[in-house]
Amino acid sequence: MSKKIEKIVMMDSDEAASIKTVTGWVDRQGRFWGNDEHQARWCGATHRKCKNKPEEHPIHATNGYCEECHRESRQSKFATFERAVWTGEPLVIFDDDQYFFDVESLADYCLEHSLLPSELQLLICEPNYPPEFDIEQHCEEVIPDGGDYHSLPQAVLDAAEALNKAIKESSAVSWSGSGRVAIVSDDILDDEQKAEIMAERAA
Repeated sequence: MSKKIEKIVMMDSDEAASIKTVTGWVDRQGRFWGNDEHQARWCGATHRKCKNKPEEHPIHATNGYCEECHRESRQSKFATFERAVWTGEPLVIFDDDQYFFDVESLADYCLEHSLLPSELQLLICEPNYPPEFDIEQHCEEVIPDGGDYHSLPQAVLDAAEALNKAIKESSAVSWSGSGRVAIVSDDILDDEQKAEIMAERAA
């Protein structure tokens, strides 16, 4: 069997290297992207047109999103929520972190921003409670093979049961907006407060 002889190519030979003319896309910083026009434009641009409504919506940062499209999408979502008459539950403004835990704070917000309650996109909040404690899952790494939570000491099981009982009986830890829109009457404001809002708008 003959041994394969490796070809020798000298450094200064025409075969080692040659000049070629290469055409391709180059971004604003001078990086070469070959035939990838999209990537070259993506890296070289700072802003782009809205892909959904390029003639209607303003331009936005290339690495961002169209805020107007996002707003329209969220408003469409808001329109699907059910409506319910407010009966005093905590409230939150849709897509905001402004909460109201009493009628006084809601009235103060309306006066500060010259808005009527019915003009706010208010969601009725739902309570958040601590999750119940799963003692078997918590101890699964120390329970012997083939065992279950009965393998744990009774004192530990009793403590876990007492903890879950306390959790079930606890008050809400926090509140989150639900899928229900609060119907709030403007009459939570008195006539003087309404007049102040209207006067501020007219100023």
